[in-house]
Amino acid sequence: EGIAATVTRMREFYRPRAAESAQLPVQLNTVALQVIDLTHARWDGMPRERGHVITVRTDLAADLPAIPGVESEIREAMVNLVLNAADAMPSGGTLTLRTKLLPAPHQGANAGYIEVSVADTGVGMNDEVRRRCMEPFFTTKGERGSGLGLASVYGVVRRHGAEIDIRSVQGRGTTVSLIFPVPVAPEA
Repeated sequence: EGIAATVTRMREFYRPRAAESAQLPVQLNTVALQVIDLTHARWDGMPRERGHVITVRTDLAADLPAIPGVESEIREAMVNLVLNAADAMPSGGTLTLRTKLLPAPHQGANAGYIEVSVADTGVGMNDEVRRRCMEPFFTTKGERGSGLGLASVYGVVRRHGAEIDIRSVQGRGTTVSLIFPVPVAPEA
């Protein structure tokens, strides 16, 4: 990829998006199912050719409220997380995509939170990798990686007022969670 293209992509992470990305109600369970379809070749076809099996499980909470967001951006962020999870399991494993509703800790601007997590049973990260994994251009994938995947996920998270949580144990796997606020519905 050319330097100019990379610089353009870098700008995308850090500048707030213009009005073309007005936030509309997004159903995260629907997006999760689309992401599994979109990434099918990477977690099913390619590993299977090498004799490895990645099992994909979903654990989607019923009756999730919609959140305000830019669906295409959230989808792209989740695709990035699923591809990273598949890459972290070179000899196969289990990938779990989960959604759950978390209550708000106290009365306030948010009615609660929706946590979307992508968990793998892969190689995991050591402390240094976990600390640095959202830095632009940091990659553990050598020539195959641009180091822009998690940096772009972080940009989406920031633009949605969300949080990202990364838990990893070397040799045991990684869970990356995106935690979106659910705004209190305005009084009718």
